[in-house]
Amino acid sequence: MAFTSSQTTSSKLTAPKGKKRQPRHAMAPPGLLRCLVVSWSDQRAELFRAAAETEAWQAIVCCDVGQFIRNVFRMKVPLTIVDLPRSDELGYIELREAAARSKDASDSLLVVAVAQANAADELWARQLGVWAHLPEASDPAGLEMVFREARKALVRQAINSTESTG
Repeated sequence: MAFTSSQTTSSKLTAPKGKKRQPRHAMAPPGLLRCLVVSWSDQRAELFRAAAETEAWQAIVCCDVGQFIRNVFRMKVPLTIVDLPRSDELGYIELREAAARSKDASDSLLVVAVAQANAADELWARQLGVWAHLPEASDPAGLEMVFREARKALVRQAINSTESTG
């Protein structure tokens, strides 16, 4: 079949009937879209998982700090999220140490979310070199934006890496 100059192949192609087209960002290689999440709260962990999945990330949610640290050393993921409780809550110190260990052991983008905004946590997170600090993060739309921006940052990293080696 010959096409005239006004016709294009893409205008003739359609998705199979009964199947949804996936958004363009969902077609990226799955290994690039995995993230590791640890939180002090099952409810907040689920909030991060839902936001990740909405933005086509595979969230690996750890149920405790030990599992999280094992996964930091075992898996290579481009994004790591540590969700801290208030500084006077049980588990705060342990999660903060886990964030620091993950930063030392991985070149993953590190996001530190905190249940209650305070200057001391933000200063600590910035000194640690986190990619993002999220005070009182609980809005699904805001968390989804974090996953979108992380994808963009990873693309920029890949482009810069390619340019510097080429």
